[in-house]
Amino acid sequence: MNLSRVRSVVGAAIPRRLATRRLRPGTASSVLLTFDDGPHETITPAVLDRLEVYKARAVFFVIGHRAEQCPRLLRDIAARGHVLGNHSYTHSPTYFAPNKPPPLGPFRADVARCQSLIDPVMRDGPRLFRPPGGRLTISTMLTAQLLGLQCIVWSRDVSDWRFRSDDQGRAGGAQLLREIQPADIVLLHDDNPSVLPLLDVLLPELASRGLDLSAGARYL
Repeated sequence: MNLSRVRSVVGAAIPRRLATRRLRPGTASSVLLTFDDGPHETITPAVLDRLEVYKARAVFFVIGHRAEQCPRLLRDIAARGHVLGNHSYTHSPTYFAPNKPPPLGPFRADVARCQSLIDPVMRDGPRLFRPPGGRLTISTMLTAQLLGLQCIVWSRDVSDWRFRSDDQGRAGGAQLLREIQPADIVLLHDDNPSVLPLLDVLLPELASRGLDLSAGARYL
């Protein structure tokens, strides 16, 4: 069994109250798009414009130190009807170390620092957290519980963070269209320009299928 399969099996065994991987049952017509690793000064606004055309509402899991550099973008994301989520403040490479969970104390402080930037903007919205790399460990899940955050991972991913061209972006969009199912939570990244051609392929076709791209965050 390969590593991704192992992770999928283990992830499926984690109770929903500790980590959400798909939208709740009964959301047969909804898909939720989520964006990690932003905000980005130029890419994020272009993503927002594309979502607006199709009345899609997404979750943006922001990195705190990037959000701190462009607070206007945080306000714009929320003002346009999207949800801000927490993706840690530093997004440190140590959080991705295999078989080595981040120490609870420093990790909790790091996530709390990011949340202190989000809470003033999302005063009435859900408090969501995505661990860096989607790593579900004792430290990451307990941090979410201690800070009153709902831990959200994903059910659909084309590794768009690896893309380095428009053609790869379009191919990623086509792959998602072959694989995507109702109730999926889709992982994308708004710090990579290749996400824009991906969305240009993905959004019109999802809309033509009658999938609801506006309500997914309500069914987490």
